[in-house]
Amino acid sequence: MASSQPGFWRRATGISGKGLLAAAIAAAFSPNALALFGDRLELFADEAWNYDSNVFRLSKNVDPAAVTGSDRKSDTWWQTTFGFNLDVPVSLQRFQLAYAWSDYRYQHFDQLDHHGHTARAEWDWAVAKDLVGDTGYAEQQNLASFENIQGATPDIVKTRQTWFNGAWLVTPSWRAHTALTAGDARHGDPLRQVNDLEAASAEVGMSYVTAQENRVGAAVRYEQGRSPHSVLLQGVDFDNAYEQASIGMQGRWVLSGHSRLDGRVDYTKRDYDQFANRNYSGPTFRGTYTWIPTGKTTIATTIYRDVAPLEDIQSRFVLTTGVKVAPQWDATSKISVRGNLEYVKWDYRGDQTLGANFEHRVRTGGLGLIYKPTRDILLQATYQREVRTSTVPTGDYKDDIVILEGRIGF
Repeated sequence: MASSQPGFWRRATGISGKGLLAAAIAAAFSPNALALFGDRLELFADEAWNYDSNVFRLSKNVDPAAVTGSDRKSDTWWQTTFGFNLDVPVSLQRFQLAYAWSDYRYQHFDQLDHHGHTARAEWDWAVAKDLVGDTGYAEQQNLASFENIQGATPDIVKTRQTWFNGAWLVTPSWRAHTALTAGDARHGDPLRQVNDLEAASAEVGMSYVTAQENRVGAAVRYEQGRSPHSVLLQGVDFDNAYEQASIGMQGRWVLSGHSRLDGRVDYTKRDYDQFANRNYSGPTFRGTYTWIPTGKTTIATTIYRDVAPLEDIQSRFVLTTGVKVAPQWDATSKISVRGNLEYVKWDYRGDQTLGANFEHRVRTGGLGLIYKPTRDILLQATYQREVRTSTVPTGDYKDDIVILEGRIGF
C-alpha cells in the first residue's frame, strides 16, 4: 500500500515515535553485513547513548515536580539492540525475515526501563513479470512517545499489521493494483486503552503507464475501524468504530534526469458511530518532489494533509498538515550527512475530554553524521530539536535530543 494514502494503516512499519529515534535511524542506515549464508543473513548488535532534555514533553506552564516528583525534566539512557535480517531470493520470488530485540536503561527515570522488539516477515512474489506484489506481517512493541501523554506514566504499545499488495500490467499501457491491510494496536496503560484499535482496509486502482514508466491513475479505498473492547468514556459505553471511504488520483512522474514527482490526492470521508462531531469530509494529499542535483546530493521535499498515523492516534479525530525537507549529502563513500526540517499542524477534532477542538503546531530540525569505516561497522551522531506550540495552555513544549550510536554486523 502506498504511504501516501489516507487512513491509519500504512505498509511501512517498525519502531516509531520520536522518543525512539535511535532505533529508527539504526534501521534506516544499516550497513552491509559480512558474508553469512552467501550474504543472505546478517546478525547485528547496536549500542546507543541517548540524551533527552524533556523526556515527558512537559509544558513550560507545568511544574516538573508535580509530574515526576523532582525538578528534573531531562535524562540519559542506553539502548542495546540485537537482531538479524534474512533475505533469500528464489527465482522471481524474494523472502525476507527480520527481528530486533532492544533493552532500554534510563539513568534517572528508571520506571521507563523496558524491553522492546520489532519483527517483520515479507514475501515479494511474482507470478510473471507483469503480475507482481508482496504480502507480509509486521509487529512492534515499545514505549509510546510522551508527546501525547505529557505525564510520567509509561505506556507500552504493541501494534500488528498484515498486508497484501498486487499489481497487474494488463497491457503495456495500463496497470491495475489492489491492496488489503488489517491490524491492531494495544496500549499497556489501562488509562490509554480507550485508544486501542482494530482496523482493516481495501483499495483498488487503475493507472496509465507511459513507455518511460511514468504513471497516473485513480484509486478508491474503504476502511473500517473499531475498538477491540468496550470502555467507559464520559459515562458512555464507548466503541471507537468508524467507516472511511476515499477516491482520488495518484501518480509518479520523472520530470528530468535529476528530479521526480510522486503524489496522491483524495477526497476522504470518515464517519464515527459515536460522537459524530469527530466526522470529517474533505481533501487529503501527499506529494514528494525528489531533486538529485549531483550524484552525491539528494533533497526530498514533501507536503501532506492526512489522517494521523497509528502510533499518534487518539479516541478523537486527528488531521495533520505539513511540509518536510530531507536533504542528504554523501561526502565520501564512508561519510554521509543527513538533515531534516519539518513543520506540521495537528488538528484535533471532537475531543471528548476538553469538550472542544484544539491544535498543535510542531517545528522540528535535525542533523545526522554517519560514518561507515568498513562494510560491517557504522558510527553516527544525531541531534534533533523540536518545538511545539498549542492552543491548549499546557500543550506546548521544547525538546532537544542527542544520540551517539555504534553498530556492527556479522
